[in-house]
Amino acid sequence: MKLPLVPSHWAEKWAWILLFALAWVAGLGLSLWDQDEAAYAGFAWNMQHTGNWLIPEFLWSEIHRKPPFLFWSIAVAYDFFGVHEWVIRLPSLLALFGTVLLVRYQAAISFGTQVARIAAWLLAANIFLPHLAKLGVTDALLLFFETLAALSLINFFHLPKLRHQLLFVLGTAGALLVKGPPVLILTFGILGLILVFSAERKTILRFHPWFLFPLAAIPLFLWGRMAWLNDGGVLISWMIDWYTLRRVGSDVLGQTGPPGYHFLVMAIGFLPVLAFLPGAFGLHFKQAIRKNGSFKSFVLVAWAIAGWVIYEIMKSKLPTYAIGAYPAIALMLASYLGELPTNAVIKQRRLIWGTVFYLLMSVLLAVAIPTLVKAPVGGQMLFPTEALPTAYLMAFCLVVPALLAAWLLYKSQYAWALRSMFLQSILFLILAWQALVPSIEPQRSAGKQAAEYAALNSFGLPVILTSNFELPSIPFYLVAHRCRFIESPELTAWLPALENRKQLLIFNSSNIDQLKIIATEAGLGYRIEKEIPGFISDRGKFTTWYIVRGQRAFQAEE
Repeated sequence: MKLPLVPSHWAEKWAWILLFALAWVAGLGLSLWDQDEAAYAGFAWNMQHTGNWLIPEFLWSEIHRKPPFLFWSIAVAYDFFGVHEWVIRLPSLLALFGTVLLVRYQAAISFGTQVARIAAWLLAANIFLPHLAKLGVTDALLLFFETLAALSLINFFHLPKLRHQLLFVLGTAGALLVKGPPVLILTFGILGLILVFSAERKTILRFHPWFLFPLAAIPLFLWGRMAWLNDGGVLISWMIDWYTLRRVGSDVLGQTGPPGYHFLVMAIGFLPVLAFLPGAFGLHFKQAIRKNGSFKSFVLVAWAIAGWVIYEIMKSKLPTYAIGAYPAIALMLASYLGELPTNAVIKQRRLIWGTVFYLLMSVLLAVAIPTLVKAPVGGQMLFPTEALPTAYLMAFCLVVPALLAAWLLYKSQYAWALRSMFLQSILFLILAWQALVPSIEPQRSAGKQAAEYAALNSFGLPVILTSNFELPSIPFYLVAHRCRFIESPELTAWLPALENRKQLLIFNSSNIDQLKIIATEAGLGYRIEKEIPGFISDRGKFTTWYIVRGQRAFQAEE
């Protein structure tokens, strides 16, 4: 090829790096997302302020408890930078950048510098992965450690050295401390497929997995043992049931979907390079099943099966379950791109169908975004009218680069086609997180606004949370502003606060009528100091938050 597949001139390379960095960091300062992200932020805050670094605890966050590595990371970030939304997301952002660097440098050992370099760019252009940096959840850290474990395992088969075994232990140990079983599904899956189907199975004896896996489990075991002694085994017993037994045989909290669910998520994530996906899958699957086929192709297929296909048959599903396979898919795509002949679009049927699939998905996504922006939620409009031009601009930036890329593919100008695809990804992410999502921030952040107002006007008294709202962001923003709170769902518990006349209570649409009833019966007055309409994104419904304080004479609000 006359042009390199990826930027090589230093000026162009750093220009693209800057654009990708802007796309990845966009939206880091938005208010927290309930449930998971706010719960993790609360766990980290509680660990830092109670000194109990073993048991993750915070109000309304029980079902979100996990091994503590992410919470430790956030708590340490608090120490350096203070308590801010972008700080909560910093470990995830760094983990995603780390994953790209792992693919760039560690994958080069087994797959070559050219393939590793292309794969790193393709992973950076993924549309789905950067969202994980804007949610501050466990998945980005898990992906980093899983990628380290998988690449170290594969590199050992290419070059049996102690350092690869040590890196495998480090990756597996880190992943276990982040989320537990998923890394075992991935690594046992790869090793199992090598053992059963590959002629390289003898190398497993030199790898010593029966020693490395127990070694990697030591940090998790030590934490689990200390946590067991701390609470009598309550947390560990619950985690075994909730995160292992239930998710294998059933869905959890309705989080399910049909087979093909994860492929659809992956197709959207790899949308910028979706045209190459059928060809990449076909190439590596053919080479993997041949009698004397490529071991590199075999381990990539094994990685994809262990990190992705297994989750398609599980009943419990979330979009992030299969991201452990994304580096393998990026490497498949990179290897395929490096072998494309001249006039490949004309000669290769898979590339023709891939291009059609890419265009179709781009158009469907471009149609879906304005449609969703204009659609009411629960009878009310979520997005303001001002967001519609942004939605149409996003649609334009999806379709035009896709059409340009398809034309360039037809001309076999793969390097320029990739640049057009990179631009599609960057524009989509920047517009989504700098304009579209912030347009609903006034409504989505209503709980934050209520907590901050209450904290600033509480006169040093605890704020009364009058119901189990199940939104950890509210108590988190209270404690982040050094404000104490008390959860008191019982109606009779509100009376002393109303009589105090300095203490604030937080209600919402679900229980404000109960206040009117009990205040009338007790002959107590109250005033609503602030009403904040908002949207609870986790439940897909609107509500209004009410900040209430007692007053001397009875003047019930109508």
